[in-house]
Amino acid sequence: MIVVTFNGKTPKVADSALVADTACLVGDVEIGENTSVWPGVVIRGDIEPARIGSDCHIEDNSVLHNARVGNGTMIGHCCVVEGKVGSGTLISNGAAILLDAEIGDRCLVAAGAVVTENTKVPDGCFVAGVPAKIKGEVTQSNREKMDFYMPYYVGLMQEYKRQGVWKR
Repeated sequence: MIVVTFNGKTPKVADSALVADTACLVGDVEIGENTSVWPGVVIRGDIEPARIGSDCHIEDNSVLHNARVGNGTMIGHCCVVEGKVGSGTLISNGAAILLDAEIGDRCLVAAGAVVTENTKVPDGCFVAGVPAKIKGEVTQSNREKMDFYMPYYVGLMQEYKRQGVWKR
C-alpha cells in the first residue's frame, strides 16, 4: 500500500485489515479490524479525518475523502464518498456520497446514485437516482442479499491473506 504522511499525520491500519499494494492512504486515516481495501482505492484524510470501521469492504477504484464509514459496511467499485456512511450499509457501484451527506445504518444506495451535499438519509432506507431520493425502506429481499455479501467478502479477504497476497 502507498502510505503518505500529511500534516504530521500517518495513516493507521489494523493488523487484521487487508490493504492492496496499489491502495493509497493519505494523512489522518484509520482503518478498522478485518476491513479490506482493494486495488486502486484512495482514502484521504487531509482536511478532516477519514475513519473506516471494522469489517468493511472497500472495492476497487473507490475514493473516500474525509469520509466516516461505520462497521460492516460495503462500498462498491468506483464510488466517491465524502460524507458519513452508517454501519451495515451498502453503497453500490459507481454511487457518489457528496460532501457532508449522511447515510444511516443498514441503508442501500443504488448503483450510480448521487447523494447530494448535506442530504440526510435515515436508517433502513433505499435511495436511488440523480439526485438520489429515498425510494422506500430496504426490502427483506435486499437485506438478505446484503447479509450474504459481507460474509462472502470477509471469506475472500481471508483467502487473499492465506495465499500471502499484499503482505505488509
